[in-house]
Amino acid sequence: MLEWLELSGLGPHLARFRRWLDKMPNREFSQLGVWGKFGRLMLVLAVLGLISAPAIWLLAK
Repeated sequence: MLEWLELSGLGPHLARFRRWLDKMPNREFSQLGVWGKFGRLMLVLAVLGLISAPAIWLLAK
């Protein structure tokens, strides 16, 4: 599937990002500071936007 999406070159970058996430402390959302909460919310919004953008484009077409 990665070849179909032409994301095959992102493998090393995704692995590095995963290793960085594994080193981060595992804290609950309520234990985060303001910037941590903001960062997590922006990450969720970005992923939802990337997932829903093709669907919106297909429906609007």
